[in-house]
Amino acid sequence: MSSNICVIIPAYNAARTLGDVVRGAMRHISKVIVADDGSTDATGDIASSAGAEVITIAENRGKGNALKLLFQKATQEGYDTVISMDADGQHDPKRYLNLWLSICGTLLAS
Repeated sequence: MSSNICVIIPAYNAARTLGDVVRGAMRHISKVIVADDGSTDATGDIASSAGAEVITIAENRGKGNALKLLFQKATQEGYDTVISMDADGQHDPKRYLNLWLSICGTLLAS
């Protein structure tokens, strides 16, 4: 796994899809940080149970604010490569991460 890369995921009421997204990302990247942006469902609990670190935002402030906090957190933790993913499960984590990692010069094993 790539050690100086993390995945960030802003999430709002994404309990239905987020667990699979986090688990899929964690098959390839060891650090996933989720911002639960004031969700009224179990988004934060599901992200945590799937292995992500969770930042809880008390009330919905929007995706831009969530991304800002996530990038700040990743930078504070010393990551020099940060990949943002959506929480809705629209993209296959391996294909999505391979796209970005190929730009960075690293590919995931099959």
